Amino acid sequence: MIFLEILNRAVEESLLYRFENAKNGLKFEKFNQTLADFDGAIYHLRSVPNDRSKILVSITLNFFQELQEHGANEVLRREYGQYLLNKPEDGCSVSLLYDLEHLPEDYALIAQKAALLKRNCFAAVFEKFFEFHASMGEDSVGCKKAVIHYRPDETL
Repeated sequence: MIFLEILNRAVEESLLYRFENAKNGLKFEKFNQTLADFDGAIYHLRSVPNDRSKILVSITLNFFQELQEHGANEVLRREYGQYLLNKPEDGCSVSLLYDLEHLPEDYALIAQKAALLKRNCFAAVFEKFFEFHASMGEDSVGCKKAVIHYRPDETL
């Protein structure tokens, strides 16, 4: 049996390590990590060139455009606020930017939330249709189906 978490533990641990070092006054390190999730999602974590005090966290989802059609951008703005970049890193779907010199006291929560990036990309579709179904009751017909091409041979 494989235990799958809703967050990416490697993303969370990598950010926690860097956030804790920053809070403890240690030198900012240059780093560049690419992490593949079990389903083809690719995370890219790195220090910003020429400014090691900033960390860029990006995700690439091949089907992100389909998620955007169902409100993914709005959910991401709500969840990540100031950390969400208007324009993602080249080749990526979404990017978050963290400043190690201005971390909040609850930085562990920030790391955990970043590790939920893929989950929060999907949240829009589910929120939309849960709300629609709740408002329509049993008469929930006439709504455009959400078809997300999750993998080349799989859809949700």
